[in-house]
This record gives sequence, structure tokens and C-alpha cells, in this order.
Amino acid sequence: MNIASLASRHPFRGGTGYNASKYGLLGLTEAMMLDVRYDGVRASVVMPGSVDTYFDGREQVPERTWRLHVDDCAAAVMQLLSYPPEAHVSRIELRPSQPPRNA
Repeated sequence: MNIASLASRHPFRGGTGYNASKYGLLGLTEAMMLDVRYDGVRASVVMPGSVDTYFDGREQVPERTWRLHVDDCAAAVMQLLSYPPEAHVSRIELRPSQPPRNA
């Protein structure tokens, strides 16, 4: 299970290093999925959008904002783990449902 970012598919200005690292993680996960699937291993990636973290220097706030919460990402991971062995979801793109209109 890898946690990348929507920036791995939708880069943003000023984030060259971040975008490249997430693109690399997406490629690693997809290639790994192909290499290990017949060994009974499922490789998946969760790609969240804006998450309320300390990433941009802001303090986390206890109440919900428009951003995703870390628990939303954890729920996506748990959902992936809940599938039976015959089912494989290789990627989840997780976005805030109502970001600011100017974002």
C-alpha cells in the first residue's frame, strides 16, 4: 500500500520535486503490481488531494474544513484491504467533495 498524491497525475506550479516524487511512486506501485500479482501480492496506491496536514506550514484544525482529513485516507486504505483476494483495486483517487471554487 502506497500513499501518493493527485499531484502524481495533476502537477501543480512550484511543486516540481514533490510532483516528480509522487509520479515516481505511482509508477513504482503500478510496475510492482505487475511484478508481484502472481505471488499473491496486491500493490495499490491511494492518491489523495488536499489533506489537512502540516504540509504547507499551517496548523491542523480539530474541526472539519473543506480539505480531506487524515482519517479519510486511512478509510481508503482500510477499504482496499477489505477486498477479497480475487479483487484488486490498483488505484484510488480521493478528492475533497467541495473545495473552494477558486482552488
